[in-house]
Amino acid sequence: MISFSRKKCGLIGVAGHVGCGHCHSVNGQVQDDSVGLAVVLYFFQKATGLSLEISDITFDENKIVVNLKNGGMGYGISRRGITPFEKKIIKKIIGKEALMTHTIILEEFGRIYGQGVLEVPVALQSAISNAALDGFYKNFPNNFKITKEDVGDNYGYILGSVLDIEDIPVSFLATVNCTLGGIGPNEDLEGNSNYFSKKTIVENFRLDTIPTIVLESKFFNNALGNLNTETFIIRGDEEDDNLNVVKALIKACDILGYPALYYDSGSMKRKADSLKLKTIEIGQKIEKLGNQLSLTNSSEKKVEIVAELAILISQDCGGVTFMSNHIHDDIGGVGLVKKTGAVLSLGVSKKYIVESIIPYLTEEDLEKYYRVVLKAISILNL
Repeated sequence: MISFSRKKCGLIGVAGHVGCGHCHSVNGQVQDDSVGLAVVLYFFQKATGLSLEISDITFDENKIVVNLKNGGMGYGISRRGITPFEKKIIKKIIGKEALMTHTIILEEFGRIYGQGVLEVPVALQSAISNAALDGFYKNFPNNFKITKEDVGDNYGYILGSVLDIEDIPVSFLATVNCTLGGIGPNEDLEGNSNYFSKKTIVENFRLDTIPTIVLESKFFNNALGNLNTETFIIRGDEEDDNLNVVKALIKACDILGYPALYYDSGSMKRKADSLKLKTIEIGQKIEKLGNQLSLTNSSEKKVEIVAELAILISQDCGGVTFMSNHIHDDIGGVGLVKKTGAVLSLGVSKKYIVESIIPYLTEEDLEKYYRVVLKAISILNL
């Protein structure tokens, strides 16, 4: 049984976000970065029964406006405008649920890239995501608290509530990270991070102090090349994070019979200047290619250099543009406040990525995430 709680904050926290357009990163990583938001929205639907059906989409120059049947509304801006053909594609999503936003985009556009490469799909994902959060708040204003990102040109909504999960009060947090122009994302406010406008909501629901499950992407990374099947990846540093949450997630997967792996490679360790150094490395690669281009005469070679630059910008740069260096030093790449929680992701195999190119959330995946979180909550409450 899931319902709104009378408690002002939970004993346990669950946080999920979408980084609109954050599909690629360094180390061969490619992901569906909307998973966390989808799972939290799924819980909100269980509590409310609210439909997230997209009822209409309109356009105003370079603005995409998504309207939901429940009254929710969200918009996205495409820096370089929207062609008539793109408008026809976008209209095809009317009637779909604003739940698995990355999957919706792939079903119609085939691909998504951030860093200003494919602005229209990213702007559309931003509009859909914001509309979903707006819908819950408009229909249940007394049960949700909402704010908007106030970092840079970001305009994503941040929504929180407390749900009773089998009489256990749980604080839930949904975050949309999106940047004007469809060029993002800037994810300084992902996870349970407590910066800027997000601080008030995070502190209100005590998500920066209670044991918290941070829901992350369905992804492939070169380090996971030995996986043979889709596997839940649980991450948490022994010193910087909450090992009780790590153990609860591992146990939950074991009870449910889902393949799971505790990934303790040091990736969650907060290291000073780690993102700064990676940014310098990427910048030097861009500089090297730029210098080669400036000295090149033949068209053939210029095409090769620019093509290599395109890969660097559309993929690797996603691993450095997504967060400010000094914020990364404190909360790491998933936006996790120290000592509070652990991360749940879904890893895919090399075979999967060869066939699908880009991971995407399915209804079966969503249900599995939901069950793991339910079970982990009950374990943490013991």
